[in-house]
Amino acid sequence: MLLIAEKLLLGHALEKMPRVLRHLYLLLAALVSFLIFDAASLPEGGRAIAGLFGGAPFTSAAGLYSLKSYFVILLLAALGATPLPRAAVARISATRAGGKLVSILTPLFMAALLLVCTAYLVDGSFNPFLYFRF
Repeated sequence: MLLIAEKLLLGHALEKMPRVLRHLYLLLAALVSFLIFDAASLPEGGRAIAGLFGGAPFTSAAGLYSLKSYFVILLLAALGATPLPRAAVARISATRAGGKLVSILTPLFMAALLLVCTAYLVDGSFNPFLYFRF
């Protein structure tokens, strides 16, 4: 339904928007669609979307605990989603020594990132496979 609304109603307006706003729109649309897909029922999906916009996660103890626990990860992810890391790597690899350093450190960084992500997945609570409901 979102794709139909986008094609029929929002198409020309989205083309005229700045790139940053189109990117934010895409992220918001993906978040809302993930919430709807994950919900067991339509009212539960509505509550999840209302919580996304209404600040409900910041009023519960569990929400505050999660925010405190993952604040650094969220901050690093937000920074990593910007063009800054790519620009820094391009600037460093512009020199001969920097190019060699980047070619050595990139696989090491990716392996470390894989280990950290795997550790967070293993440490998380039990999360059954999403598609079992289907």
